[in-house]
Amino acid sequence: MDQAWNLEQDAEASREGLFHAYLVAARAGRVEAMTNAGLHLVYGDGVRKDVKQALKWMRKAARLGDDVAVFNLGVFYGKGRGGIINKRLAERWYRRAVALGFPPAKGNLADLLYFSRSRKKWKEAVALYRQLARNGDIAALYNLANAYERGRGVTRNLRKAIQLYKKGAAAGDAEAQCVLGWMSLNGVEGARDVLGAIRWYQEAAKQGHVSGFFSLGQIYAEGDGVPRSKARAARYYRLAADAGHPRAAACLKALGVEP
Repeated sequence: MDQAWNLEQDAEASREGLFHAYLVAARAGRVEAMTNAGLHLVYGDGVRKDVKQALKWMRKAARLGDDVAVFNLGVFYGKGRGGIINKRLAERWYRRAVALGFPPAKGNLADLLYFSRSRKKWKEAVALYRQLARNGDIAALYNLANAYERGRGVTRNLRKAIQLYKKGAAAGDAEAQCVLGWMSLNGVEGARDVLGAIRWYQEAAKQGHVSGFFSLGQIYAEGDGVPRSKARAARYYRLAADAGHPRAAACLKALGVEP
């Protein structure tokens, strides 16, 4: 394991050498090395991808109580790493990781439950998001706001949702800023507020958020509540295109501007 650690610190070391060092340490019974060897095998990092061997090492490490292995088994099944998706197994491993106190596991478990089809699980997800949000987790705060907006796991409460989105936006969450921009533009709280929408989208755009760029492009291209500006529209559409928005290039062409 010491050899593997030294190789991790060496920028010139090969990934193949690092995997081999982990494998040697894993065979010698080092639990952390078992997990790391498994992760290399999952992603084909320094070794040919081998899902069967990856699971062998990570399960062994998990049986020995390694929280990183337990969590990554949840990721493996939940995210379909290795082409295998099994939400039931993902939930089981995430719950074990939460019980072991592995910090990211609670958020992953909450997401898995929230996007399930079970109303009971939605309620549990909301409870987890609430816990995480109290501890400053911005992503959890956003999802809690979304739950109140949709009435998923809680009684629908648009006022509460907006309050939570604003809290997240004030903390710099670009996703929340874009939602508030859309709500302002569409008059969700009452009268349409185009200038308010622009302010929210600009805040998101400052962080490079693709929807912030694209939405600003649309507002200026259409002259929606503001003077139409081909130059501003093209500028924001180009930024959106560079950030990978699927419709931005077509919008530039519609303006008569080359992407």
